[in-house]
Amino acid sequence: MKPPDPPIILSRCLLAGLFTGLIIALIVVIFNVVYRNATDLIAYAIVMPVSIFLAFPLINLIAGGIYFLFIGHLRKGRLLYTAITLLVTAIIAFVTELTGPQTNPDAIKFRGLLFGLELIEGLMAAFLIPFFAGHPKLYLTDKDIRGEE
Repeated sequence: MKPPDPPIILSRCLLAGLFTGLIIALIVVIFNVVYRNATDLIAYAIVMPVSIFLAFPLINLIAGGIYFLFIGHLRKGRLLYTAITLLVTAIIAFVTELTGPQTNPDAIKFRGLLFGLELIEGLMAAFLIPFFAGHPKLYLTDKDIRGEE
């Protein structure tokens, strides 16, 4: 019989969110460079590596805390977290596509960049945070530190 999994604690969820945020930031920087080169988008300098590496880990750190609340207080919290994250991502991406000027070419290019950033963030946060938080060998436990007794 398989021993029960230890409960997921807040620190695991926060670390999972932080690690997910760093992974997403790396992917977003690569996407940003490739997309800007492909579309010749030079305006909108707010999406730069510094702002990316500040924003995405912080957003996912908060998402890790939200994930902890979901799994701690709701039945099927992992499934609900994933479903709600995907739903919010779809709504935000849909709103992004509908807003802004439809004739300005730079605004259209920026909307495409923002749409890509939202999809990368939403999809990866929905699946990586639960994966990393529940990973059995990713975190050291007291037993790992002290050794088998």
